[in-house]
Amino acid sequence: MKNFSIGIIYRVGVLTLTCFGLAWTILHEQWPITIFVSLILAVQISSIYVYLVSVNRKLTSFLEAIRYEDFAISFRADNGLGESFRDLNNQFNEVVHSFRKVRAEREANLHFINAIVQQISVGILSYDTAGNIEIANQATNKLLNIYRLRTLDDIQQNAPEFYEKLTELKSGKGALVNLAGNELSLNATDIQLRGKMVRLVSIQNIRSELQLRELEAWQNLTKVLRHEIMNSITPIVSLIGTMKIIVDNEIEVHDDQSKEAVEDLQEALKTIEKRGNGVMDFVNAYRDFTTIPKPNKEYLTINELLKSTIALTSPELEKVDVDFKIAIEGDFSVFADPSLMEQVLINLIKNASEARSKNNKSCVELRAYQTNERCIIEVEDNGMGIETEALSKVFIPFFTTKKAGSGIGLSLSRQIVQMHGGEITVQSEINKGTTFRIVL
Repeated sequence: MKNFSIGIIYRVGVLTLTCFGLAWTILHEQWPITIFVSLILAVQISSIYVYLVSVNRKLTSFLEAIRYEDFAISFRADNGLGESFRDLNNQFNEVVHSFRKVRAEREANLHFINAIVQQISVGILSYDTAGNIEIANQATNKLLNIYRLRTLDDIQQNAPEFYEKLTELKSGKGALVNLAGNELSLNATDIQLRGKMVRLVSIQNIRSELQLRELEAWQNLTKVLRHEIMNSITPIVSLIGTMKIIVDNEIEVHDDQSKEAVEDLQEALKTIEKRGNGVMDFVNAYRDFTTIPKPNKEYLTINELLKSTIALTSPELEKVDVDFKIAIEGDFSVFADPSLMEQVLINLIKNASEARSKNNKSCVELRAYQTNERCIIEVEDNGMGIETEALSKVFIPFFTTKKAGSGIGLSLSRQIVQMHGGEITVQSEINKGTTFRIVL
């Protein structure tokens, strides 16, 4: 502030001399000169005033810039007033630059967080006490099948069951709701933000996790049943073999009546043995359900994945007079085990070819396309469709609607798809057909 003090002393000294000069002109009645000196005096007083209040104005401008976050301002206009003003301007400019940098980093972090919120697969929903929605990411819109959410009324109109669970949910608690075939897990937390209460809700589709737990339960049950059945049937079959040897070699026949009885006994033993072996074969048929090898995944194009499947299924479909249509959009890549996925597709195509319609010629269509960076494979038929009661059971092990079916094919297919991190779903309409969809 040394130069500032010198500037004040200098201006006060000049002002004093001007005042003495003005007094001299008045005493000597030099009126033209008096007017001129008066103008000079007014300019000097104005200069001193500007010089003195410039710091206050600068502080006011600086504080207003911080208050309104106007960090584009810069201070340099009065650098000519001295070194102290230049130093003050530099300090103000550095502080403004620091605020500008902090705001830029804050905005970048907000954009980054917003990008994360929008891209994660878990739905994030935030709304205030008035029902105005502040945050609803893409996952929320997708799970609720609503294009845009503004208020809770939009949810009430499009998903009333979800709305009811949401409004009844207490802070810190969770709930489950079934929406459009998806099992949604809700968790709510109430927080105070900017002086008002806001509810933050996470929405997660746990259908795949439930299916995985269900599959594990069926596998464990199958292992136990297979073990117990085999332990029971194996000694019976072995004992029957021994009894057949005894009947054939050690029982003597003396008359026709004894001969007929022995023949009946032999026939009964053969029947029991045959049925016992049939049960053992039946049980062993489900060994694959619990012994699927770990997928050996690799990157391959969709054309490579479907090429061998089409080659294997087309001849069989031609034999039974089934139209086979193929629609592949693009040549994108998938990360999968070729042999296991072929097994799934062959099973689905075989089932579709057997779903014959009484009125129309049987037709099976295989489609493959990509949406939202996910591979979609669909197998559609124009058969009789699946009854509503049976539709929810088609992936349950041992359940089948076919007379000669084992009820294991679709269960294996779902297990293989889940091992690939995907899901398989089914849609059906009576007398119109069925569509199985694989999402990888």
